[in-house]
Amino acid sequence: MVKLERNWIWLAWALWSITLVVLAGMIVTHPLERSMTPIYHDAVQHWWARQPVYTDPTGFNYLPAFLPVFGLFAWLPVVACELLWRLLAMLGLYSGLWRYCGFLTTTNQQRAFAVATALSLPLSVSALRNGQSSAQLAACLVLAACCLHRQRWWSATLWLSLALVCKPLGIPAIGLAVMAFPRLWWRTALGVTVVLVGPYLFAPPDYVNTLYLAFADNLAQCADAGGRTFADLNGVLAAVDLELTGTPSFLVRLAAGVVMAVACWFLRGRRSSIPLPLLWLALTGIYIMLFTPMNEANSYVMLAPALGLWAWWHVEQNATRTFQVMAAMCVTMMFLPDLIGLFVGKQGGHEFGKFWNPLMTLGFLGILLWRVKLATPGMQSTCAEPVPT
Repeated sequence: MVKLERNWIWLAWALWSITLVVLAGMIVTHPLERSMTPIYHDAVQHWWARQPVYTDPTGFNYLPAFLPVFGLFAWLPVVACELLWRLLAMLGLYSGLWRYCGFLTTTNQQRAFAVATALSLPLSVSALRNGQSSAQLAACLVLAACCLHRQRWWSATLWLSLALVCKPLGIPAIGLAVMAFPRLWWRTALGVTVVLVGPYLFAPPDYVNTLYLAFADNLAQCADAGGRTFADLNGVLAAVDLELTGTPSFLVRLAAGVVMAVACWFLRGRRSSIPLPLLWLALTGIYIMLFTPMNEANSYVMLAPALGLWAWWHVEQNATRTFQVMAAMCVTMMFLPDLIGLFVGKQGGHEFGKFWNPLMTLGFLGILLWRVKLATPGMQSTCAEPVPT
């Protein structure tokens, strides 16, 4: 038994180590190739020079607080900066998955971690390779879930605040967390205030005010896809020649957020076999991927930890068939677009990913709703999945 447990942990370490070595090799030889970080470097240079940093949705799209934080990395030599930026994201994902796997199982944490890694890490590699702050956001969310599970409210607030620094997409994560865990509301209000006020400590107030006005305008531009299709709900709708834009798009996003917030509020006071932080992590990832703008296929790192952890939760519940379905969903999200690309061309595979990944996310949402119904008193169905013998 001990040898088997060691085999599982060695498998997990191998997956993380191989990923790190391959990424490090790419970065050392071509540090800024296929990377988002040149946008960050350019914005930080403009920040230091007190120049405008927002141009259009293809450029810098983050809160001003991101600038002094990434500036700490930008002081380093380029290769060191690129390596450390990605290493911190990997360490956050590794630590969050490992810790939460320990909450989900009392018998074989090593096996749980290996399975969660195998199902989530491949979905994260592209974002890590590109240096996207989506990977840092994903790490902050899974670490926040760990703190919420232990009811460490201040630690959770720290990670949620850092998630907001990484991307404005931290806003729905914080909103859903407050609805699920009311003790967070004044702590996260303080954390968001610190994030918003922080830039004033490093730059003249007039300049920071200008940045916030430019950020608001940039955010409005990002909300309008401008005819482009992304790997969100529109990616699925495009397959039937439909598209949500303008006011209808805003209303759908708002309605989805309200429904998920009400669900978090409703479920917080009910006994359930599903850990509430795990449910929050899943709903947050689903909302971000389906109902926020400008997500590409490589953005699914923000959903990957929830997919891996939920898949293992089904193993713990003896729901073998549902685990198999979720594993198949993860594998197809990882590899099917590239496989399609071999036959129809790289661009065709990319376009297929815009449809397939959000479609699988909708499938994940369906599984989530079904499991919540089965696991919550007063909502059980009579058609529970049979326990395998």
